[in-house]
Amino acid sequence: MATTDPQFGSGPEEFERLVQQADGWFRQATRRFKVPSNRGCRTVAFYMMALRHPAADKTPDSRKQAIRYGKLFLRHIAPERWQIEQWLSVASRVEPFGVWFEEYQEMAFQIDEIRKHMEALLPRLSPKRDAKPDPIRKLAGVAQQAWAEANGGRALRSPNPDAPLCRFLVPALEAIGFKRSSAAISDILRGRRRKR
Repeated sequence: MATTDPQFGSGPEEFERLVQQADGWFRQATRRFKVPSNRGCRTVAFYMMALRHPAADKTPDSRKQAIRYGKLFLRHIAPERWQIEQWLSVASRVEPFGVWFEEYQEMAFQIDEIRKHMEALLPRLSPKRDAKPDPIRKLAGVAQQAWAEANGGRALRSPNPDAPLCRFLVPALEAIGFKRSSAAISDILRGRRRKR
């Protein structure tokens, strides 16, 4: 659980401070690899700013319910769409009267659009596709990517507590309110159960 720090700002000054700190943490973590570029450090700082506010972590992951109710909606709207299509089919064979024909055409179009967008969106919401962001794993991934870009695709992957990745993550996470030991970070990166 993150702690709140009243010194946290949200402006460009804080962002630039985090960029400089990220550069320093990369340098302190290892001398075997090149330090990521300024662009890489800026990316890390961006994620640090985004991950530091744990408000979203307090809300339960509702994607499964969104998928469930989206599928339920699609199932219940299908008979309605079929009924509209039947009315439009009959009306196309005779001269329709009144404004209902245009209204039904518009409803059929809207249902088709909603169905198309929902069918594209629902698989993207799947928790299997993208787990709810975990600040430690997310920041580790961003740091690894920054190191890889600076070192011809080679990145530090070892999750050991004394490895450069954990040495980088300890101060970076502490700067955004997540105080963890390198052993705890290592356990999380290895997929072991989280203990505070």
